[in-house]
Amino acid sequence: MKFMKIISITILWFFCLGVLQQSIAQNPHERCITSAEYQGIIHHNLSVKNLARFEVWMAQERAKQVASHTQEDVYEIPVIFHIVHSGDAVGQGNNISREQVIAQMIVLNQDFRRTNPDADDTPSLFKSVATDTKIQFKLAQRDVNGEIMEEPGIHRYEDRARDTWSHSEIQQVLKPTTIWDPNKYLNIWVVPLSNSNDFGYAQFPEQSGLSGVKPLPTDTPETDGVYVNVLNLGSNYTSVGTGFRLTFNYDRGRTLTHEVGHWLGLRHIWGDGGCGQDDFCEDTPTAGRNHDGLGDCSFPGPNTCSSDPRPDMFQNYMDYTNDVCMNLFTQDQKARMRIVLQNSPRRKEVLANANLVLKARQTQTLANTTQLFPNPGLNYTQLQINNELQGEVVVSITDLRGVVLQKNGITKVNKRLQFDLPIQSLPKGIYIVTIQMKHGSIRKRLVKK
Repeated sequence: MKFMKIISITILWFFCLGVLQQSIAQNPHERCITSAEYQGIIHHNLSVKNLARFEVWMAQERAKQVASHTQEDVYEIPVIFHIVHSGDAVGQGNNISREQVIAQMIVLNQDFRRTNPDADDTPSLFKSVATDTKIQFKLAQRDVNGEIMEEPGIHRYEDRARDTWSHSEIQQVLKPTTIWDPNKYLNIWVVPLSNSNDFGYAQFPEQSGLSGVKPLPTDTPETDGVYVNVLNLGSNYTSVGTGFRLTFNYDRGRTLTHEVGHWLGLRHIWGDGGCGQDDFCEDTPTAGRNHDGLGDCSFPGPNTCSSDPRPDMFQNYMDYTNDVCMNLFTQDQKARMRIVLQNSPRRKEVLANANLVLKARQTQTLANTTQLFPNPGLNYTQLQINNELQGEVVVSITDLRGVVLQKNGITKVNKRLQFDLPIQSLPKGIYIVTIQMKHGSIRKRLVKK
């Protein structure tokens, strides 16, 4: 019966797309255009049958998940922010500061791990289903060439030919030009949009292992990820600071939380239709519409569907309420996102490849894998480095006043490096050995006997 319900709801949802598409085209205030873009499936021969199959498959995977009772891992997703600007200095205009990105990362992780300070504002009726998704996000440490990034998680892209970007320009020009391997990174573009009423867009995940389910022709690996209006990226309500140039009422970082939810397979809580539509999460009450701009967070709020006795869950990140009212994902939403991460192309690869781009910075790696032996030493001491780092290594010995007594340059090409430092000519005493590589350096204390 549950599968038949899913199929019938999906067919009804698809039937309404033509009407929805026309109404969205006439609405200039479409906050999240993910659903608006997806209305185009009616033009791309993505059949009703395929949509129904996707949700049947999702329900089957959910049933397996519930039955397995396995311990849940915390999934880590590497993130790269593409900061798009037309020549602004770093921290000015659209070339936003690193602090603004950090503020956004704080919110994103708080929201997905339910450590958000406003979690206590979740109404008691919904607290039993509000949950930690056990999904968290980290800034990428390594770039596409495997090099340690000087500014982790941030790629600054300058295009002096454009001050603003339209959706089609982002999809057809910007993304294919700048995307980092979507099998290793969640790509997030921070863009000045030509339509300031658009806040963001996310590419839905493809289904894995089910024949007949196709992505949109416009949703290719070269466009995978999320883009957000520069005026909606970040928060003025974290420990990092305030004063970032953000849209009033949407200045708490919830736009990216919402769009990443789409990237992980969530739909809007009103199902992008009326009371007959569904978001395929049973623990989100049926809603007849979005609550765009709702800033009164008083509970209970609207109940737009008489068929469901529960009031609308306008506190959910997948609604359109003002940022201040949003504070939860539900257990079924969590299950849906984790199923996507376990099965969908590029999503599961991002998890599998996370360690490749989230390895510690060179300074930490050097500190953990470098030693001098013997120490104390008499005629020599040996520098021993055992890690995956490669490249030039500069080794300096100084006295306690900072005077350089020796300096050697060597190239590390293998995992293990051993290099003898002659110290027989040094007087007895304490010295400082500095080991420096391209993106990190450490200091070791050396005792000469």
